[in-house]
Amino acid sequence: MKKIILIPVVLIFMLSCKKDTNTATETTNSDQPETDTTILGKIANAYGYENWDKVEKVNFSFVVNPGENESSRSWEWDPQSDKVTLKSKGDKLTYQRRNITKEYVDADKAFVNDSFWLLFPFHLVWDDIEYEVIENSKSPIHKKEATKLIVKYPEEGGYTPGDKYEVYVNDSFHILEWTYHPKGKEEPALANTFEDLSNFDGIKVNMIHRNPDSGFQLNFRDVSFK
Repeated sequence: MKKIILIPVVLIFMLSCKKDTNTATETTNSDQPETDTTILGKIANAYGYENWDKVEKVNFSFVVNPGENESSRSWEWDPQSDKVTLKSKGDKLTYQRRNITKEYVDADKAFVNDSFWLLFPFHLVWDDIEYEVIENSKSPIHKKEATKLIVKYPEEGGYTPGDKYEVYVNDSFHILEWTYHPKGKEEPALANTFEDLSNFDGIKVNMIHRNPDSGFQLNFRDVSFK
């Protein structure tokens, strides 16, 4: 089996496990039901979360810097069984996420990263996080008026523990932009937009993420939810 070529690690924003709450923040975890009453539930629902339980197969391609020198990998995922197939540079790899052995760790890191970008609004109700809401904020790239949601992952567990995201949301609870802060650092490692909101049988995905200043761009292609 050939070695899978991974897209640079700067893009690997990973999940973590639960962290205890404190009085300054609120927490959510995967045992809580989806709800309309919190901003997390409202964002998830704005992206069609009520349709997720009907999905049996997800397909998508994750494309960085689309064009002549682009890097890409394609995925097929069965959420019910957590069976994943990766296609990259002519190679194909299939594994079960419920039983990951050492040889599949790099592929799983890539899958967690890529699917996190694809379905970030749903991770707000799936994952164990702390969050804080700040009203009347300006988004960092386009300087649009927005609600700022600070999302923090625990200091332990997952592939990249302690990460933080500052997420800028409009009045329709759609994401405008975010900044990524590895290990909770004050200065972001990346800021990018959420653009081209597209509807796939009730599930909505931002197909383009970019930063006009740095030239960074991430696109999704060949997306389907069946």
